[in-house]
Amino acid sequence: MCGVAGYVGAGAERLLDSMTGLLAHRGPDARGTWVGHGVGLAATRLAILDLSPAGNQPMGDASRGAHVVFNGEIYNFDELRTELTSAGYVFHSRSDTEVLLHGYRHWGKSILPRLRGMFAFAIWDEHSRQLLLARDRIGIKPLFYVELPDGLVFASEIKALFAHPGVAVEMDPAAVDAYVALGHVPKPATIFRGVKALLPGQWLGWRAGRVETGSYWAADFRQPVLEGSEEELTEELDARLNDAIRSHLVADVPVGAFLSGGVDSSLVAAIAQRHMDVPISTFTIGFTGGGDERTYARQVAAHIRSEHHERLAEPTLEEELPRLVWHLDEPLFDNSVLPTHLVSQLAREHVKVVLTGDGGDEPFFGYDWTRWALMLPSLPLPAWSPGWAWAYRTGPLGRMQRLYHDVSHHAEDRYLRRMTASLAFRHWLYTPEYGERIERDVVDDLRARLHSAPVSDSRDAFVHADLTGFLPDDILFKVDRMSMAHGLEVRVPFLDHRLLEWVLRLPVDLRFRGGHGKYLLRRVAARYLPATILKPRKQGFTVPVGRWLHGELGDLVRAMLSSKEFAARGIVRADRALQLLDMHRSGQYELGHRIWSLVVLETWCRIRLDGQSHAQSLRAMLAECGSLP
Repeated sequence: MCGVAGYVGAGAERLLDSMTGLLAHRGPDARGTWVGHGVGLAATRLAILDLSPAGNQPMGDASRGAHVVFNGEIYNFDELRTELTSAGYVFHSRSDTEVLLHGYRHWGKSILPRLRGMFAFAIWDEHSRQLLLARDRIGIKPLFYVELPDGLVFASEIKALFAHPGVAVEMDPAAVDAYVALGHVPKPATIFRGVKALLPGQWLGWRAGRVETGSYWAADFRQPVLEGSEEELTEELDARLNDAIRSHLVADVPVGAFLSGGVDSSLVAAIAQRHMDVPISTFTIGFTGGGDERTYARQVAAHIRSEHHERLAEPTLEEELPRLVWHLDEPLFDNSVLPTHLVSQLAREHVKVVLTGDGGDEPFFGYDWTRWALMLPSLPLPAWSPGWAWAYRTGPLGRMQRLYHDVSHHAEDRYLRRMTASLAFRHWLYTPEYGERIERDVVDDLRARLHSAPVSDSRDAFVHADLTGFLPDDILFKVDRMSMAHGLEVRVPFLDHRLLEWVLRLPVDLRFRGGHGKYLLRRVAARYLPATILKPRKQGFTVPVGRWLHGELGDLVRAMLSSKEFAARGIVRADRALQLLDMHRSGQYELGHRIWSLVVLETWCRIRLDGQSHAQSLRAMLAECGSLP
């Protein structure tokens, strides 16, 4: 696991030093650079396999003229190593990086479908004068790049790109609107103009100033549906889960597991324990006054006899938010960023690697918005939408209004309503000048993805959207940044591509039944977990942001939304933002998620555009600008 960076074209070793300095948190164990004619590669190393210097990067094969920097893990590296040894290759380390290096020389780009793992890497081929970038199938590991007039620069995190003098820090208005609409910026775009993300399952080739991209994998739901009885498919799912989790335990350092108390993380931890000779270390986090799942996590830990660690955190958003935003590089609405950061911090005190249950929701209809979209009937009622505000009203009246809206619309509209902020709301929120800059509605793009999804069963269109959008652009993005901020490697066995491809072939009725997702997965989980954990409920590391906004945090947010800096952005009308806050604090409306998205955006603007330090609290940041009374 590493942070990687590099360039072709103009550059120097001092540029690489600056880039690796900004990626030091991703790899605290070693740092290295390699500079050739018009090319440079750099890496910071988190040593997981072959802890000796032989595993350091960049790694080169002088006889064959290839150099590689690699972030991730190749879980089938032993199998590939055996093949390559038989073909005459000699290995000088036990690392998967060297397997990737020799594998490229042997198979070329055709090595990509052979890789089982999570990865983002760059290979420079001196013979062909070609740079190859590639990213894993699901998008677990990140890779960003900027095309320059004389070349290209790339890095694991966007912040490192700005070390290059040819890369400007410039906000993209269309990406800002996408963030307000979706809570994240859909890739390949980023919040920065000119900065692109390599997509999951994609490769990029640079040669003689020309850039070419292509895909080597894509989720396809049109494969033949699996045949067999429910019991037979339960057995096979169990066996495939065990295979995936066992492969993710390979490491030369201790491996632990996040444990939220939900089915997915609990099942991963339970199966992992079956394949370990010592008690697995498990980690959970809770918050006073809400967002506390420690009771369920303890039940699982006691059941599987793990070495359990937990921490009860006080509300610390005002202290942590600037640091979190700095690590994220882009604004992200997801308020589970904070607990993910804190549980990663806790885990890193004990281990270097953890398994997580991420990726269990998407193929098994695990999200509330997906289930809600599908479980309700569509009745021939007049579609009634008097405005955006009522939809978030608390109490019985609000629930009745939302139910009426849902049953008077089709599943697609219900899904989009819960996943996005409408264009009408955004125009109400934006300044007139900013609203005029929105040329198209990003929600229409998501609707088009639903219509064009490669599925045989229409219900899988929602799974496809979650798997290819929300998962890599929100969940995996968040987990990577928050874990790597502490030099912690997170592995996601549910997203092992062999397992995922098989799950996507399961009949929908075995994944979604009776209005609940994870039907077959819960049958497997019943073999490993206590019955109290199996009750359908959506668990995870969450924080009660809505409740905190009623207290001191809300006072700080009011100061931020009232500040001259916020108004000067020219993006959001300050009076409308304050209206949202007042409506929420009245107790009649639940608008915490909308308000929080604006707070994150403004904090990002102050750090990335205004140059304020992230090494301070939100209170100190506001006081510095004279925003506090």
